Amino acid sequence: MDLDRIPKFDQLPVKEGAPPESNWGVFGDDDQLGCLNFLTEERVVAAARLVRKGKVFRLDTPIGYADPPLFNRRPVQHTIIDWRPHGFLAFDDQLDAYNTQEGAQWDGLGHVGHLRHGFYNGASPEQVANKERLGIHLWANRVVGRGVLIDVFKYRQDQGRPVDPGETVAYSLADLQGALAAQKTQLQPGDILLVRTGWLQHYLKSSPEAKQHMADLRNLRACGLESSRELAAWLWDNRVAALATDCPAVEPWPWDPRDEGALHYRTLALLGLPIGEQFNLEALAADCAEDGVYECMVVSVPLYLVGGIASPPNAVAIK
Repeated sequence: MDLDRIPKFDQLPVKEGAPPESNWGVFGDDDQLGCLNFLTEERVVAAARLVRKGKVFRLDTPIGYADPPLFNRRPVQHTIIDWRPHGFLAFDDQLDAYNTQEGAQWDGLGHVGHLRHGFYNGASPEQVANKERLGIHLWANRVVGRGVLIDVFKYRQDQGRPVDPGETVAYSLADLQGALAAQKTQLQPGDILLVRTGWLQHYLKSSPEAKQHMADLRNLRACGLESSRELAAWLWDNRVAALATDCPAVEPWPWDPRDEGALHYRTLALLGLPIGEQFNLEALAADCAEDGVYECMVVSVPLYLVGGIASPPNAVAIK
């Protein structure tokens, strides 16, 4: 892919009739991968060279970690099936009522469409609902590349401007850029950004009563990234392939679905940029702070679920 020929954000859109500030048509009229197109074979090879210590960090939260689940979602039921009555010394297990967004997750491009412009690259709601376009299965072998941890929570603390992750507070683009500078880390095309906001460690330290309160979407408060044109432009112009955070909604929660500038719309619908939520970045962040290396190889294998809307990341960071 010739990145020099990819238009800058200020040159978007390139397709007649496409929404403002969208990349629809840049990768072709039938494209369903969006910014994952930046994860070329060359970028995968380069990411593999980052493995130096052999340390592996799981980025998923355990299934059922949020008890009760956030956003009024149903709790998953895990049943062990005993085959001994049939003459086998064996077990199966079964998940019932499993919501693919109950914990750490990738939001697929069919998760949220722009209220006025619809889903990424013009896919219709019917095509998404009928499992014809934007299914998560298309990512099953695509989310592999250089990961960059941006520990913006630590950066703000070190600056003497700590954030309360349990409040509706936005980290700014300047915060992200400042954290990268403090870490002496530079972005490269095709990066998978892992942004530690501090929300997950806040949740894990909360009492059972507080978790019960947060489970109701009307009560939940969480920090996140600012939903600005400038942030969207920065992500696109740096050729970011995917953006994952440790907070519930990437942008601060609650956000107004009527706000056309919401980050979910700017990323998923207009830029085809995958976003991840509730990633567990704690162990990775501790190791990065210790050795001063904030880049790694990320391998994520979403569910091979045809037409799926979202998926646990099934992801590891390897240093």
